[in-house]
Amino acid sequence: MNGQQRLLMIFIRLLSGRKITKRELMEEFGKKESTIQRDIAIIEDVLSEDIAGKTIRETVSIQRDGKGNYQLKDQGEFFDLERLTDEELLILLKILYGSRVFNRHELDSLRGKLMSMAHQPETLQRFLLNEEFHYKGVAQPDLLDRVPLICEAIQENRMVEFTYSKNGATETLRRTPEALYFSDMYLYMISDNHRGKDNATLSDMNKFRINNMEDLKKLSSSAQHKEYTERYEGGLLRNQTGRFSYFGRPITMRVEFYFDPVYVLDRFPDSKIISQKGNVYTLEMQVNDGYGTKMWLLTQGDMIKVLSPASMKEYTINEMIGALELYGYEVYKDGKQEHVRDLDSD
Repeated sequence: MNGQQRLLMIFIRLLSGRKITKRELMEEFGKKESTIQRDIAIIEDVLSEDIAGKTIRETVSIQRDGKGNYQLKDQGEFFDLERLTDEELLILLKILYGSRVFNRHELDSLRGKLMSMAHQPETLQRFLLNEEFHYKGVAQPDLLDRVPLICEAIQENRMVEFTYSKNGATETLRRTPEALYFSDMYLYMISDNHRGKDNATLSDMNKFRINNMEDLKKLSSSAQHKEYTERYEGGLLRNQTGRFSYFGRPITMRVEFYFDPVYVLDRFPDSKIISQKGNVYTLEMQVNDGYGTKMWLLTQGDMIKVLSPASMKEYTINEMIGALELYGYEVYKDGKQEHVRDLDSD
């Protein structure tokens, strides 16, 4: 590497806003301290040049901390050097690892790009070592190779064709993508509004895991224009369904909750407490009647009781009875009282 290339690389790193150290540069480029200091001085001379009647150095300068560290600071209009802090980068990386949405190859690439913005990447790396070692992404194919095609189809209002498998069945489908959506480890392509079908037969589905879409291609045919009232609203879907985002009709559901209500209020932000008696909270929840809300109800066990609507109450009861039967129990009535009996003990 010649001196011009070395100067350019140092300047690019300074432009990233990160702090660079004299010792790191000496070791990387195999140069003496005086050479690195001379490089920094040359860059400062360039910053002092007159550009459009104003010197860059009036607003931009290389700051030294007396410990052999250099960082470019901008108080003006020439560069936008505002960067994410190391703490912000750490939070983003933790969320990426926790989502498990990407395969190992894509996550490593994203991590490398984010780490290149860090002021102290070695310190940041120590907070991620264990999660990086044990990481197992859900997606096998590269999601980021498929997303651009879907985004183009959305912008051009064109249909896409792909092969999709679910529950042992495989079909070739054509859909008009409307949005991308992330929920519970998966990145989805949405092809209908949030009141459509996505837990029906394969041919009726409108929410597809992108990692499960094969032979994806964009078609030349354009889709019909949809009315504004029929648009997809991902934010509303998330608020109505919590962790398990399935389409459904919006409903108001009342429940009794026998634990800290924050677990409901945080998951469903449009919910509210309407009464409290001791440790029993009655909540009114703005949700939808899709499979996601139903799954969430079943995960709460004996912490929740559905009061209304009757359809959600009956679904929860029937599913719980079905689960008991799997374990060899049955529910029977003795007069007006219901009891649970272990069939294996008879």
